[in-house]
Amino acid sequence: MFSSPFLASLFLASVAAFVATLGLIAVAIRSDWSKRNAGLFAIAASGLLLTMTITHVAPDALRGHRYAPFVMLGGFFLGLIVHDVLRLTLTGEGASRLAAGITPLVAIAIHSLLDGVVYTVTFQIRFETGLFATLGLILHEFPEGIIAFALLRGTGLSNRLSFIFAFIAAALTTPLGALIASAFVNDMSSQTLSLLFALSAGLILFVSTGPLMAHMQTEKPARSLAALSIGVIVALAIAALSPGHSHGHHHENHMHDHTVPPKRFK
Repeated sequence: MFSSPFLASLFLASVAAFVATLGLIAVAIRSDWSKRNAGLFAIAASGLLLTMTITHVAPDALRGHRYAPFVMLGGFFLGLIVHDVLRLTLTGEGASRLAAGITPLVAIAIHSLLDGVVYTVTFQIRFETGLFATLGLILHEFPEGIIAFALLRGTGLSNRLSFIFAFIAAALTTPLGALIASAFVNDMSSQTLSLLFALSAGLILFVSTGPLMAHMQTEKPARSLAALSIGVIVALAIAALSPGHSHGHHHENHMHDHTVPPKRFK
């Protein structure tokens, strides 16, 4: 079907970007409604990202490298530093709200970039491995697109700018990650990939428990709990529907000794 592993990974990374864009379009059509309910979207995003990280990203990363816990801790404090730097450097009315929207967007962008890296790495092993991994990753692109747009609209940015920046962070970064990884994929070990995802996990843990969950203080408790529950349920549903993929588990043994099984591209 594909003449090379790279073309397969780039194609599915582009499919992931398209799925994220569909989420953007779906929520941009009702832009004013998205802006009014941006706080609830942020709380739902908190539940989704926190659940995804605790149940999937963090365990995979921690299994892959002995120093992963320290890198994850570093990712958490990196998020804290980025958030505080934004709060100090952004000036004017709504600066704090803008910082609370940009920090999660940075986390989404980094995670989507690493998803693109995973696409390239797994397809280097075997077509079936790459296909199973990427199908699972693609499933969470749609809600990521919705979340990215809603967060930016909540900061007061225009519909157009929110769409552009959300597209870059949630959609364009995935094929970009696949392209970047193609340059050094042969030298990348599963342990290196685990450290990258540990950094991402720590960053997402900060934004999901900090800037995003902070919206629970301004929303009514019943609405907050409902939004948080929806995010958790969506994350669990995506995990259940995913065809048993893992960021590092599928290719850990193969890449540890840098041997790649015969590829089955047709």
